[in-house]
Amino acid sequence: MTDWLSPETLHALAANDNDLEGIVRLPPPQRLLTKAAIYRLAITYRALLPCSRRGFADLLSDIVWEFEGIVLDASGRRIDQLEICVDTILRTDEDPSNSWLGGFLRFAVYQPKQAPQKRTLPRLELLYLALAIRHPTVAARVIA
Repeated sequence: MTDWLSPETLHALAANDNDLEGIVRLPPPQRLLTKAAIYRLAITYRALLPCSRRGFADLLSDIVWEFEGIVLDASGRRIDQLEICVDTILRTDEDPSNSWLGGFLRFAVYQPKQAPQKRTLPRLELLYLALAIRHPTVAARVIA
């Protein structure tokens, strides 16, 4: 049985994600607000999109804003990705050191003990969106 959370498997899956254009649909909140989803998301970000906490917001902005496809929310409504303000969602004005991201990335090593709170949903949606844009095959496994 293949461990699809291993860095090697994630890189192999990501290598097959060649089509960056298309439609990206955010999953329903109940699929993102689970311990399993945040654990898989953290593992994936550590393996595929490594960067510093301070560079994370810039990386997410670049991925989301440069996407030329269509983004839909869980209800099927279109989202204009150019209106997504990463700094507002990550609250970098209140937390300039991005400590939340550091805590999030630690979930790749230490599994979360409880499900994420509903107030973190916009952050998790942003993280999922960037992953689904860059590596759609891997993103589908995060919420499986």
